[in-house]
Amino acid sequence: MQQYDGIVSIEMFEAVGEAYWPTYFDTVKRSLKPGGRAVVQTILIDDALFERYRTGSDFIQQYVFPGGMLPSPSRFTEEAARAGLTVTAQENFGLDYAETLKRWRLRFHEQIDAVRAQGYDERFLRIWHFYLAYCEAGFHAGSVDVAQFRLEHAA
Repeated sequence: MQQYDGIVSIEMFEAVGEAYWPTYFDTVKRSLKPGGRAVVQTILIDDALFERYRTGSDFIQQYVFPGGMLPSPSRFTEEAARAGLTVTAQENFGLDYAETLKRWRLRFHEQIDAVRAQGYDERFLRIWHFYLAYCEAGFHAGSVDVAQFRLEHAA
């Protein structure tokens, strides 16, 4: 297997599913040269909410990302450590993400006629509006966050 000095993964970890988190981190570790670094950006759910969340199915899991699972910060760090990766930095920016979602929602509504012209029905439009507003509210409330983690493969 080819190894790399660095790997970047942007918001795909949450789509992997909890059962595959060990495989994900093992693959990252195997793909990094000793001393290599990876940056993983992922959406997170608050540690205090994780256990309840992981045993249910929320709106996003049902309608937008079936099979997806948000990690909590501690679970992300634990899973990385099990694979032999160390989290050496973490940058959270959930409130910035809330602003991004707000702008996406507003632009979506500014362009609603163009969206309808592409054949999307009212049910889709309502679901998409709810999805954007639901996520924006979650980031504002702090129940979800987004972070970039720097992982290092010990030399």
